[in-house]
Order: sequence, then C-alpha cells, then structure tokens
Amino acid sequence: MTSCRRAFFAALPTILCATAALAQASFDCTKASSASEKAICADPRLAAADKAMGNAFTALFKKLPARQQSALKADQVAWVSGRDGGCFQMTGDTLNQCLLTATKQRTNFLSGAGDNGPADAPALVPTYFNQSKKDVFDITIAYPQFAAPAGAKFNAAVKDPIFGKNAVAENEKPLEGGASGSGDFYQVAYDATYLDPKLLSVTLQFGEFSGGAHPNNWRVALLWNPASDKPIALDDFLADPAKAVPAVSALCKAQAEKDEWGLFDNPDFDTVVGDTKSWAIDKDGVTVMFDPYSVTPYVAGPHDCKMTYADLKEWLKPGGPLPPKPGSK
Repeated sequence: MTSCRRAFFAALPTILCATAALAQASFDCTKASSASEKAICADPRLAAADKAMGNAFTALFKKLPARQQSALKADQVAWVSGRDGGCFQMTGDTLNQCLLTATKQRTNFLSGAGDNGPADAPALVPTYFNQSKKDVFDITIAYPQFAAPAGAKFNAAVKDPIFGKNAVAENEKPLEGGASGSGDFYQVAYDATYLDPKLLSVTLQFGEFSGGAHPNNWRVALLWNPASDKPIALDDFLADPAKAVPAVSALCKAQAEKDEWGLFDNPDFDTVVGDTKSWAIDKDGVTVMFDPYSVTPYVAGPHDCKMTYADLKEWLKPGGPLPPKPGSK
C-alpha cells in the first residue's frame, strides 16, 4: 500500500465524521462562512443540535399565521446574530460549548419548553408583535402564550406588563427634538427558565428609549402554576416570608458587596426580594434580579443574586414547588 493510500485510509474516520456533520446541519455546510457556521459543520454533535433546532423552527413556523411567520423569521435572524456575538472570539472547545448551549436553549424556546427541556407540560407558543415607522419608532415584542384551552389567565397576565398603560402607544410618538435617523424603540424578549406541569418561570426583558439621556432596561419575572393556572406567591414556596425575605436580602447584599456592585447608600434589598417579579427559577437554583435604580445607580447596570436550593433550604416551604421535584426534568 502506498503512503498516499495509507494517509487516505488513516484520514477516513475524520472524513466520515465531517460528512456526517455536513448531512446533519440545518444549513448548507458548503456555504458556511462565519466562525460559528464552520464550527457547527466541523462537529457532528453541534451539527445534530443545529438540525434539531431547525426542525423545531420548521414545526413552529407551520403552526403560525403568516404575520407571525414573518416575525419568527426576523427573530431567528436576530437570534443567530446574538448567538454569534455571544460566542465571539471564542475558539476550540470553548466555542463549541457556547454554541451547543445556545442552540439547545433556542430549540427549547422554539418547541415551547423551558430551559430544563421537555417536561410533559403544555407548550409555550412564542408570540410576536412588531410595528415600526422609519425615524419615528421601532417596536419589537416577543412573549409566550399557552395554546387554548390551557393557561388563559397566564396569557392575560403575561401581556399586562407589556401592553398595559398604553406602553405601545407611548412609543409610537416622534421623539421631541430627535435627530434624523433616531426614534423611539420598545423591545421585549423572554426566557422560560423552567417549565413543568406545576411550575413555570418566565422572565420578560424590556428595553425602551423614548428620549432622555439614555435607554432604560428592566426585567419582570412571572412564577406560575400551569396546572391551576394561578400565580405562585412568596408564601407558596417560602415557609415564613416575614423571616425569609430579610434573610435572603442579607445573602444578596453580601454577594453585592463582595462583587462590588456599587450600591446606593442604605440600599433597599427587602423591597426587591419581597416581590416575586424579581424571582427567576431554574433547575439549579434561584436568581433574584436587581435592575438599575433598584439598589444601584443606572451606570452600574443590572445585577443578579444567584442562590442554590441548598442556600435556601432553611427558608423553603416543605412540600412547596421549590426545589423542582425529581422527575420534573
């Protein structure tokens, strides 16, 4: 056997793996141009994950009316750009892991599951509301809805902070004294960080500019029981909120001081911790969200106080929804 033939057969496993990856990706790997696309096409595991995401996109697309289909396409393009930006300058295994995590989360989003994956719960359907007028306003909203007949009360509750108090109408007005090419924007996106039959945690992320020195950004969390279609309150998962809130506040303040958040003098942690709209749940623990102006000035940005269920064990209600029970996925 010649050295050339030996080299060919030695390389054959690599060629076969690359061919498998090319066959599995959701796009044409012969046209891959970005670092992300090239990494996906070079790794069969990433290619398979990308293909699964593409299948989830197609399945959702077919269910939506035409206007929602157009919005979903635009949202997917924006997501790809965000994925590439989030994994920018990474290489090797670090890049692959970044892409894999983002792709799996997007697949769950498109299929209506939480970040914890399928868990025998009603699917959340991404719903879009987009309006724009050149140089005047740009409104881009994505929010979750349960398909009828599930979750009628949740569907109304999640729309209230987005559309209530004329939020959309207020952002359709021209900026006073705005420069050419500038305008209002109002953007809403969401993450479903956990979903099972009895526990849903959704975080709405808002961005808005309607004049002034800078845009504003904030978050609103919703904790919900899909089975009963009712909100989950603090006393549903904390044994004694009156004692737990100051205790959790102390934990978060200690994190803030350690990480140098740049706190106000006498910051009011209790108000944030005492509001379920600040609590986001996932399979590993709890995040209490502190937005600009809550305990820090705007320039300090948003901050998250992350705690495991072990950190909260002393304060959790026995038999309550936290932590998620084994088998909930």
